[in-house]
Amino acid sequence: MAKPFSSRVVAGLLVSVILIVLDIVLLHYQGVPESTRYLCRMAISFTAILVLCLRYAQLNYGTIRFGDVFSYGLRTTAILAFMLALYSFIYYRLIHPHPAAAEMDAAIKAIEQQGNALHEEARREAENAAANRWIIYVSLAIFSTLIPGLLGALGGAASTRKKP
Repeated sequence: MAKPFSSRVVAGLLVSVILIVLDIVLLHYQGVPESTRYLCRMAISFTAILVLCLRYAQLNYGTIRFGDVFSYGLRTTAILAFMLALYSFIYYRLIHPHPAAAEMDAAIKAIEQQGNALHEEARREAENAAANRWIIYVSLAIFSTLIPGLLGALGGAASTRKKP
């Protein structure tokens, strides 16, 4: 009997498109804090990888090993993390490279409250941090996808039913 088609690339791209659309909607909706965006991303990543692993095992009629299902989930997670890191890089480096004025003012005040810098020094430090903030967002995209994806792949592989 022929094996059914189940591509980890297509699955990873599909989930990444869903997460990118959700992120764009939540990003431009003013009432949603940033932590909520990442919490939603983590919950959806975990659930999607778990369901994809279970579906992959089901498509192989339960004759698949733990390592195969885990490998499928991990590779799908890697594609998902790469796509979200690429999206974050493009968004924060090319489309929206500078933070809002309110964010800059808050950063300057936070640096001044530490007591080690004058206003001009605090402004320069905040501008330097703003120029390199894309690094933080790309790192957040990678880790907020890899950790739940790893747990989803582990859960999916562990709960796979095997035929005797």
